[in-house]
Amino acid sequence: MENTTVELEIDADHCFEIGEVIVPGDTHFEMTIKGDTEQQANDQMTKMEVLANSISDHCQIKKTVNDHGGSVTIDAMFDFDCTAEKLIFELYLR
Repeated sequence: MENTTVELEIDADHCFEIGEVIVPGDTHFEMTIKGDTEQQANDQMTKMEVLANSISDHCQIKKTVNDHGGSVTIDAMFDFDCTAEKLIFELYLR
């Protein structure tokens, strides 16, 4: 049997290094939740907290409620234990 080597040229427009997507140490995720009422925004925030805590046993969550006179926003910051947990959380939100 004869060994042959063939050169391949690959043209890929949408390629990138995995390090460009998953950055080690990137554990923070920030989001803004909007609601017509504070109760509506809090209900949505509770769902996000439950999801985060189902992914990570030690997720630190900080939130700030902002009243805009007719609507309410909650600025939330989730700090996961590792980058993989943050990525899983983001994937669940899609």
